[in-house]
Amino acid sequence: MAKRKPLQKSDPVGTLESQLNQDFNRVIGKIHKSLSTKKHSPVYTGFFASSWKVQTMAVNAVEKAEDHQPWKGFKREASEYFFKNKRAMPRNLVKNKIKIRYPIEKTFNIKRPVFIGNRAKYAAYALEGGKIQGFIQGQMKKIIRDNMKEKKGKLFLAKDISSGFGTTRDNVQYGEFNLKDPSTYTE
Repeated sequence: MAKRKPLQKSDPVGTLESQLNQDFNRVIGKIHKSLSTKKHSPVYTGFFASSWKVQTMAVNAVEKAEDHQPWKGFKREASEYFFKNKRAMPRNLVKNKIKIRYPIEKTFNIKRPVFIGNRAKYAAYALEGGKIQGFIQGQMKKIIRDNMKEKKGKLFLAKDISSGFGTTRDNVQYGEFNLKDPSTYTE
């Protein structure tokens, strides 16, 4: 039988915060893993689905598939097909590979905002397809509901192209996901 701490030495606030952080990190991990699949991310070569990253500041979408193997080869084959046949290579013929390029190696704290974004330069365009929005409205709500008892923390997810003064079409906009009420995701 485990030895009990005397009441004056217990730390109920610390224990609760530790549990909240554990739940928050479990949710972040499951969201990251789910986004890195063909089911929840658009997949042509697999570079976009492989490029999800979690950090405490907005994720910059600056990486090109042409700079990373094996996606560099997949893109080259698709381009050669296009120039030879004067049409895009059918999706079922394009090789693809999904491999998480940015595993989560950090433990996050509910007191700091967390951003889940994509490093692919064309992320803003890939987000237009609707798969991510479907994930947010369906699976992401379920992940939060099933893994967090107390809904604490700030979570931001890349959702579409930024608009407004001083932005370019390559910028990604983030929406805050309200963990207490997932139906109030800011669009």
